Amino acid sequence: MNERPSEPWILLTNDDGMDSPALVPLMRRLGGLAPVRCLVPSREYSWSAKTLSRFARLELRSLTRDGVELSTADGSPADCANAGVYHLCETPPALAVSGINIGANAGLSFLLSSGTVGAAMEAALSGVPSVALSLQLEPEDYEHWRQHRELDHLADVWERAAAIGCEVVAEVLGAGMPAGAAVLSVNMPPNPQLDTPRRMTGVTRTSYGPFFRRCDDGYLEHAYAGLRITEPHENGDLEALGRGEVSISPLSLAVEAGVAAADRHRFERQGPAVETKPG
Repeated sequence: MNERPSEPWILLTNDDGMDSPALVPLMRRLGGLAPVRCLVPSREYSWSAKTLSRFARLELRSLTRDGVELSTADGSPADCANAGVYHLCETPPALAVSGINIGANAGLSFLLSSGTVGAAMEAALSGVPSVALSLQLEPEDYEHWRQHRELDHLADVWERAAAIGCEVVAEVLGAGMPAGAAVLSVNMPPNPQLDTPRRMTGVTRTSYGPFFRRCDDGYLEHAYAGLRITEPHENGDLEALGRGEVSISPLSLAVEAGVAAADRHRFERQGPAVETKPG
């Protein structure tokens, strides 16, 4: 680690950990575009958003999986993105890729909760353009992954998803990000094909309502009730997935809402006048 690369390189991370079935197919595909250095969490770290392990000492380990070399850290996806940008090589990557996430990250509430998108945001905050890749699964496949951590029957799907993601990454490497974007959030429908339509989209406004339920013993336990669309968006990412399309959403790091004149009048207060003396 920390060697000086001879050419621009790609940082690869995820939030599903080193045993993700999507990791090796994507790493091999990206390797056809540029050298790839992979740093992923040592375990699954979903729903972690942009959590950083403050004051932690992260142990980095190198290993080989299915013939490819990768590194793991006992930290979050955002930890891996930050450490990858600053500590894998003497020079930062030309691009960071996060994913392919097992499950979609479409809609505002999932996007803001996603460790996959959070890692891409962390890299973007360090000035590295980033692409977050996610694949929607059929409900029975997602439940099988949750229970058994195995999706061997979807090997062909991961290969196609990796090929689609690689084409998007190649476009970014070749001609740059869309105007104003720091991150691309790419969501693929179940069983995508190379000729599946791809659409530039916005982010659908969503919520998931109560995330917990109260138990008789006074505790609150996880009780996800399902995604809710709060503002339908004709060109939203969720709507594109619903049509069986690949959604590509450009994201910026600007979060300010702007200040209307009436709100400025309501909230601002003038300080005491400062008396100036003639020079």
